[in-house]
Amino acid sequence: MKRRKRRARHAGRRDAFHLTMIAVLMTVLCLMIVNIKEPEQTEEEQPETTHAEVVQNPETIVQTAEETESKYKVFDGMSEDWGSDDLEGFVLYKLPEQYADKGYFPEKMQIYTRCLCKQNDVPYALVLAIIEHESGYEFDKVGDGGQSKGYMQIYEKWHTDRMKRLNCTDLMNPYQNVRVGIDFLSYLLKKYGTVQDALAAYNYGEKGAREHLWSNGVYVYSYNSAIMQRMKEIEEVVGK
Repeated sequence: MKRRKRRARHAGRRDAFHLTMIAVLMTVLCLMIVNIKEPEQTEEEQPETTHAEVVQNPETIVQTAEETESKYKVFDGMSEDWGSDDLEGFVLYKLPEQYADKGYFPEKMQIYTRCLCKQNDVPYALVLAIIEHESGYEFDKVGDGGQSKGYMQIYEKWHTDRMKRLNCTDLMNPYQNVRVGIDFLSYLLKKYGTVQDALAAYNYGEKGAREHLWSNGVYVYSYNSAIMQRMKEIEEVVGK
């Protein structure tokens, strides 16, 4: 009888152990299944979150479009009053890729600039090279603490008399800006006779060029050499 009781106790312990092990295994399996499903739920929810982040407010899009339209509206202020003679030999100049994002130099602006160059005996390619160097074709660019303005970065303080004579009141207007700049270049080219000296005076001012450059025997330096080189390259596209 004692042996039977011992065997019964051992069998009961084995059964309890087996049941415990089965319960543990079942628990582990359940945890593994839960852990596998959770990433799947995260991955399914991820696209919805990303989609919500990229959606723009329609009012913001409309406002941006209106601001852009208003910014470039200034170019509509010039009437196209040139004739066929003015357009003879005209080549539309495509802005270099590095200036295409911020720069803007539309066809009407190019024709107007070219006409002014002809009237003032100033090389058109020279003016394009100056605009590219000074402003990167950004008509509303400002420099020198807000003093130098527009395409040709004209320092208003030194050109008030010229502006009055040309009836120009706003250097942030692209047409008025190039009108003043080309008139100044015409004066410098006639006075000094060479592009390199005209550019030095354009950059430093006449007094500054005499004191800081010419008196020291400097006639070609980084500014005018870079623009003269670019002028030759642009001439190959638009002509002289």
